[in-house]
Amino acid sequence: MREAEWLQIFLKHVRDVTVEMHVREDERYKFQAVQHFLSHFDINATDIAGNLDEAIVNNNLVASAMYHPKKMLMIYAQHFPEETRRALSDLFDETKDVGDRITAAQKAFSEVEKLRSRQLGTPPANTYIGLRFLSLLLGYRYPNKHNPLKPTEWKVFTRFIDPNFSMPHHTSPGDQYKIYCKYIEPLREYLKTRGEITEIKNKLVEGLAFQDEQYRWVTQDVIFVTARVYAGQRASDAQIIGPEPAGGQTEEVPSIEDFGTGFMAFEQHLEEYVVKNWDNINFGELLRMYFDDDGTTGQQYTTDVGIIDILAQDANNDFVVIELKRAESGFKVVGQILNYMGWVEEKLATDNQKVRGMIIVGQADKTLRAAIRPVADKISLKEYRIKMHLEDTRTHTI
Repeated sequence: MREAEWLQIFLKHVRDVTVEMHVREDERYKFQAVQHFLSHFDINATDIAGNLDEAIVNNNLVASAMYHPKKMLMIYAQHFPEETRRALSDLFDETKDVGDRITAAQKAFSEVEKLRSRQLGTPPANTYIGLRFLSLLLGYRYPNKHNPLKPTEWKVFTRFIDPNFSMPHHTSPGDQYKIYCKYIEPLREYLKTRGEITEIKNKLVEGLAFQDEQYRWVTQDVIFVTARVYAGQRASDAQIIGPEPAGGQTEEVPSIEDFGTGFMAFEQHLEEYVVKNWDNINFGELLRMYFDDDGTTGQQYTTDVGIIDILAQDANNDFVVIELKRAESGFKVVGQILNYMGWVEEKLATDNQKVRGMIIVGQADKTLRAAIRPVADKISLKEYRIKMHLEDTRTHTI
């Protein structure tokens, strides 16, 4: 039973990090966000924008450096309150088919964005309101009826359960939701029978009125966390095996000398810096972050062969897979990025889209430079440096 194998990966991860850490640091905030929404949301509020701002807690479910669905929802609610209220009322109308509601809501917000763009005299912007955000709102509003999704991780899960799974191009968001649910429901029913999951769930909802009686949010927890762990394992398995650092150390830990090199201390810091300063970074060409139709950002893009640091597109809409290494890096990263490029070519690229790679490192060693030469037409290599610019403050006398 593939669901049992999936669960074992999850449970091993939780045991490794400890249940307490998993609950406190990683996942409890989601259950708290559900409780907060249930306690504050009012579709009939006079100030619908203010109510939504209060009801939807700012966290990485609704906002990140490149993911802004709550921000756009607030803009629409402020400038087009009745259109926004109508779209949400229809989304939450339980007398209608859930798939039809999701698809209609995405179209409704796209139409609101067109109204806004006409007023501003600018091209329509990305609403960020796709399957991911709409399913989240449904999961907030009816947490015991509907499943909140993060589609990239859900694709990893469905392919684990069914290796032949493929979501057809141009499938409506509502139909995608129903397809995913066919895979989610057997796992959810299985989790309800597992005592260890019940114990974890009870810790996640401890002290909340929302108790996740139907295990939908803990199922979200199991799918999302396991997809990330599984993707990481697959990436590790695909690496070319080489000698380990002394002592078997596998994580790159910066030494005190690194802080004088212009390198970031950790790869996570480098990634955050690149994403937050995207428009000010000279990539040598114009690049933009990739977004799925469902609203998923290209940052930490989860696949079933690993997690892509950044997935971007160029001016021709071709894909650029960006792999970041904070300090010195060797030849293994070439195999890693080729693995990701092959996945993007097979799973995302259409007939006319090309896929290439970009490796950004603090310093490329001689093995990396040698490994790049045969594939230099497909992968570019760049070294970064971080410098601090200081300016004198202006003083004013009164």
